[in-house]
Amino acid sequence: MRCYSFVALLWLTLSASAALSAPAAVSSSALASTTAGAQDTLSSQTPADARAWLNRMSHAFKELDYQGVLIYGDTQQWETLSITHGVMNGVEYERLYHLTGESREVVRKGHDITCIHPGEHVVRLTQNPLAQGFVNQTSAIDAYYHLSMEPGDRIAGRDTQQIIVSPRDAYRYGYRLWLDQESGMLLRSDLINQQGTVLERFQFAEIRIGEPLAASEFEPQSSGHRVASHIAGHESKSSLTNQGWHLGWLPRGFMNAASQLRDSSNPTPEGALATLMYTDGLAAITVFVDDAGQQEPMPVMSQQWGVTGAVVKYLKTNDTTYRITVVGEVPLPTVEKIAMSVMPQ
Repeated sequence: MRCYSFVALLWLTLSASAALSAPAAVSSSALASTTAGAQDTLSSQTPADARAWLNRMSHAFKELDYQGVLIYGDTQQWETLSITHGVMNGVEYERLYHLTGESREVVRKGHDITCIHPGEHVVRLTQNPLAQGFVNQTSAIDAYYHLSMEPGDRIAGRDTQQIIVSPRDAYRYGYRLWLDQESGMLLRSDLINQQGTVLERFQFAEIRIGEPLAASEFEPQSSGHRVASHIAGHESKSSLTNQGWHLGWLPRGFMNAASQLRDSSNPTPEGALATLMYTDGLAAITVFVDDAGQQEPMPVMSQQWGVTGAVVKYLKTNDTTYRITVVGEVPLPTVEKIAMSVMPQ
């Protein structure tokens, strides 16, 4: 679940002045020829072409140096982030700084993550929100989504190619993606439901790509919490077995993308017994298993906040009550079905 703060956006539209500077007259035959040519180009493009663009996008996230200002939110609230990303000596660096709301900062150097935020609690924001899921595409993404292409718009002053990603089942949302024509960098993402309604948007307001970055630009402004990150990359139908748990159902194609397991005998517990994140290459789902006796009480819940579905349930086994929490940017019925499948081994 995200907490957004409102951002007032002023859009400067250049289409009127462009129209005034255009030639005074264009013949109807020339206009028809241009339109037909554009339609022929689109009709000749295939899902393989769209897939090639997604591959470029995935590499751009991880390999390019870029700095920009990202706005993201829904129809109610917006948040603004400053993002700096680079690769130095083969190590990926990233710094996120919230420009709205409470002062928050996340700095990542390889797998080491430092969070700077008010208070003493640990924040679970550990990566570029625009990149979540998109950098972990599977080679079989075409089996779960239909890919197509449409003309792009200018985003952050750059020409783009639009990719339409439509789910093949009801377990996930669709996307409209605007990729930089020059670099393949994702500049805008609309998450849409089955009715075509935009539920959430991420978009760069400005971005600089390919400019050299110094190591000092990735230093946190103040001290913060270090968060361990364990990355995996294999498909898993039963990823909680180390803690004696079994995940009985996942939508087809979801892979284990990150995991964190804690010894249940630890006398000073901190965090969930198990935290697992799954992705199908675009959507992300996270499962938490806690010992309910060692955690603050939380009511049973099944609710949707914008694009995020969340379910909290309790399960008693061997005289111990466990709290199962599933959160994902997928339709609520999908989250509910996953939560019902989490069982002791």
